[in-house]
Amino acid sequence: MKKLLVFGLALVFGSPLYGQINNDEMQMFQTMFGLAKKEIVAEFVKIDGPKNDAFWKLYDEYEGNRKQLGQKRFVVLNNYVKNYTKLTAAETDEIMEDVILLTTSQDKLIARYYKKIKKQISITTAAQFYQIEWYLQSQIRTNILESIPMISELEKKSN
Repeated sequence: MKKLLVFGLALVFGSPLYGQINNDEMQMFQTMFGLAKKEIVAEFVKIDGPKNDAFWKLYDEYEGNRKQLGQKRFVVLNNYVKNYTKLTAAETDEIMEDVILLTTSQDKLIARYYKKIKKQISITTAAQFYQIEWYLQSQIRTNILESIPMISELEKKSN
């Protein structure tokens, strides 16, 4: 399953970074990933009884917020990929500040929903949620880093 998951993430998040993609296509990719992702989460997070509906309501709320951050991250990374050969040091710094802010926002979002799920469902369910989200986000981040060009000319430009 891990190989399939990584392959799916690569298709969804790796390829779009290199192409011109409009908002409708970006939403399509996120919708496709959201559906597949929800199935993965459902396999990992097992909830029986009346709390099942409460969990999925919170999860859908979380996903809406996560997708908004994902769209912002896509814009920032796409800007980098399109322009990395001609970025000034100041532009590179601005992109890095945006990436850091988005990464921090994503981590805070997961932590906020961990607390909500812990309070409304259970500690075990919240821990399962946190673990699978942390894993998936780590895979996405790794895939993005492996898919985008590395900053190699910045030092030469700033000297």
